[in-house]
Amino acid sequence: MLTKMLKKGSSEKGFTLMEMLIVVAIIAILIAIAIPTFNNSLNKAKLATDEANIRSGYAAVAAQVLTDKVEADTTYYLNIDGTVSTTSGTYKCQSTAEDAVQISGQSVGPWTKDAGVSYGYTAESGAIKINVPAA
Repeated sequence: MLTKMLKKGSSEKGFTLMEMLIVVAIIAILIAIAIPTFNNSLNKAKLATDEANIRSGYAAVAAQVLTDKVEADTTYYLNIDGTVSTTSGTYKCQSTAEDAVQISGQSVGPWTKDAGVSYGYTAESGAIKINVPAA
């Protein structure tokens, strides 16, 4: 009779509380590892986007300087769509760059997130200087 009761209790299906706690703990550890890694990758992607946009603006100014007669010390501003204009710019940085980066042989940065309305490219004597707001 005792063996029948033991067999009856062990034939029930399901998970014990301890098994569920172990699974929840493992999931929590994986999440704690994954979130900082994801945030780091996201910040790197935003920084790369800012660098690419600054390079794109530089290329747009270079093309404009080569095709049009540009007066000395003309300042161009980077727009959010990658174009440049001489009036004002609308581009804002998506990330914060703590170190300067090399863009077209010039050291640019650091910059802060949401800065950049005054991004300027000054055409001086055929050379283009990138003016990025300081952090």
